[in-house]
Amino acid sequence: MNVLEIESRVEGQLRTYELAFDAGESVYEIADRYALKLPVSCRNGVCEICRAKLVSGEVEFGPRRELVQGPLQKDLLLCQTWPVNSSKITIDNIYGPGELPVKKTVCRVIAVEVIRGHVYKVELQLPAGKLPEFYAGQYLALEMPGKDAGSYFSIASAPGLREITLHIQADPHLNSAVEIVDYCKDALESGASVTISLPFGKACLPKVPDKPLILMAAGTGFAQMKSIIDYLLAQNYSLPLALYWGVRKEEDMYLAELAEEWASKYDHFEFHPLIADIENIDANAHHNQLSDAVLADFSNLADSKVFVSGSPKLVHSAMDALLEAGLEEQDFFSDVLEYAP
Repeated sequence: MNVLEIESRVEGQLRTYELAFDAGESVYEIADRYALKLPVSCRNGVCEICRAKLVSGEVEFGPRRELVQGPLQKDLLLCQTWPVNSSKITIDNIYGPGELPVKKTVCRVIAVEVIRGHVYKVELQLPAGKLPEFYAGQYLALEMPGKDAGSYFSIASAPGLREITLHIQADPHLNSAVEIVDYCKDALESGASVTISLPFGKACLPKVPDKPLILMAAGTGFAQMKSIIDYLLAQNYSLPLALYWGVRKEEDMYLAELAEEWASKYDHFEFHPLIADIENIDANAHHNQLSDAVLADFSNLADSKVFVSGSPKLVHSAMDALLEAGLEEQDFFSDVLEYAP
């Protein structure tokens, strides 16, 4: 088996990616299969932003695919490179699956609206020029004057748009959320800019998956799933796609009409609303309702990917139940796992 080794320094840290490949695959084709983020622009060797060093091995290089051996004293252009055998190249700032460089940008608040109850839709407009990159399912940090750290919110819109949508639950007792909504309202009225940093999170889709998806959300965890669904539908994803959305009370399911619209419009999409509707429901029962519903519908999870958004207890409860039912651990995704002890 041939292996392409890519050595890269990212934010001062040295990383190594080892990628198995078949004969005839270009460096870009190999990296794309592993969801690695390589620099790309012209793809024909003109812009030269994909310069790399050949450390060892043999590659075909250039329009005529001439055979060259490492170590090579000059730079390679990865868009013009096809490995012949196991090779090693070096290039800086290559990000792994789900990773993109975090960037700070200013934007305008163009809408602050109540969706239902105490859930607000905040819409931000990015400045003209190149859009900051993010993957469906990632989140951002909204900065506020006088605060040392930003407040994190799932992005509820698909990548590639000038507008970014957030869903913020601002119950009266959630002081910080109320403060953020008020700050956005003030910015909307005054025309002042707000500052965001993005993207964050590895529970996302760097590319369209090749397996059916099961999405499990509690409360405003729906925002993350909406980004994923919007992206997949725009990409004409046609494999089975199921959304399980759990809330304590009916009024908390603030965009049920949208999910029902997806279900009526797309044959491969299923919506499963789960409403406890009991004020003092046992906490464990509330945490288990999503995984119980999934297990009632799926006897085999081996061929699915699962994304879960909710409290740490809910996520770990779902993970235990679904792995026991046959889901592969690498097919379970949640941002909770990033900061789990």
